[in-house]
Amino acid sequence: MVCTKKKSAFVTLFLSVALLFSLFLSNLTPVNAQAETRPVTYLALGDSLAAGQTPYLKIGKGYTDLLAEDLDEIGFLTAFSKQYAFSGYTSKRVLEDIRNDVRKGKGDTTGIRAHITVADIITLNTGANDLLQKIKRTEEGLSIDPADLSKVLTEVESNIKAILEEIHILNPHAHVYVMGYYNAYPYLPVNQQEQFLPILNELNDTIKEAVISKGGVYVPTKEVIAVNVKVNLPNPSDIHPSVKGYEKIGGEFWKVILPTITNHSREAIYVNGLFQTFDQDPVYINGRTLVHVRGVFDDLGATVSWDSKTNSVIIKKGIDVVKLELNSNKAYKNGVLFNLDASAKVINNRTMIPLRFISESIGAKVKWMGRQGTFLLRINIIFYRKYPSTYDGGVFLCYR
Repeated sequence: MVCTKKKSAFVTLFLSVALLFSLFLSNLTPVNAQAETRPVTYLALGDSLAAGQTPYLKIGKGYTDLLAEDLDEIGFLTAFSKQYAFSGYTSKRVLEDIRNDVRKGKGDTTGIRAHITVADIITLNTGANDLLQKIKRTEEGLSIDPADLSKVLTEVESNIKAILEEIHILNPHAHVYVMGYYNAYPYLPVNQQEQFLPILNELNDTIKEAVISKGGVYVPTKEVIAVNVKVNLPNPSDIHPSVKGYEKIGGEFWKVILPTITNHSREAIYVNGLFQTFDQDPVYINGRTLVHVRGVFDDLGATVSWDSKTNSVIIKKGIDVVKLELNSNKAYKNGVLFNLDASAKVINNRTMIPLRFISESIGAKVKWMGRQGTFLLRINIIFYRKYPSTYDGGVFLCYR
């Protein structure tokens, strides 16, 4: 009995010292500020998918609109235009319009070349209409003369290369992202699918090779649309996605665009537009995100301390006092008990606490953007959790 008590007391003392040391080290952790991140101007070029055509012959929100909304939501958008995106646009027309400096609508006083010149991000989808014009659809399925297919693919490759060259001449600093196409005919019988899919693959391979050869970024969409196809492409008589489908496409673009505009490919913290580094990244455990108590909440204007008697972290902001017991699902706000589904933990000698509960407890409004895997916290802080399948649950935080 006596030995057990001594051992228990020793373990408690050891944990208390370790936590105090952890919190002490947090104050000494260097923060490295990088260059300021500025919002971007986004230009969308392309066919009906860029324009946002719905499965029911209307123009609504396409993947380009959803991308613009999300860029704006996290404070990275200056301007957005999709006025040079419309149904039926072929790669030849896109190239001709750029070379001829086309203007669209009465309000367009500058032309497409001026828009390209000021764009930081340009998305493009083109090539499908070039192919569809030559495809014949009969009761036996979809078919195209091999000579016509070869000619179309050659023209698409040449036109996309020329488009990217024109863009680079006008604006060598623009980041260009070009979409690959999905199977727009998933409701065809299996034998007809077998005829069409090799054609689609050849088109996508052609687009990909052309884009990469000119320094652009190829964005595949075939696989994500194929998952739950009845939701993504709900109208068997139409090739255009639902909003859910456009969200899937936008998500593929988001994966490659976000690291570019933030200049950081995984975890990141931005304070007043400056990139910061901390020695312990946020972690994602059992569906909940834990963040370094010093690395985040000090910047939110909260004070952080350690209660060695109860092995608890105490966070104070204004009149609010939040107390979390280490390795316990119990938390207290102003003396009121809350049962959490994630407990505070020590990871790599750093105290990690649940993001959502603490943030809301000190007055931040938390919004989950399910489309892009994004949390928004409104005490001038934005939290973004990147795609787990690609980034292994990585996260990024930034200030607006």
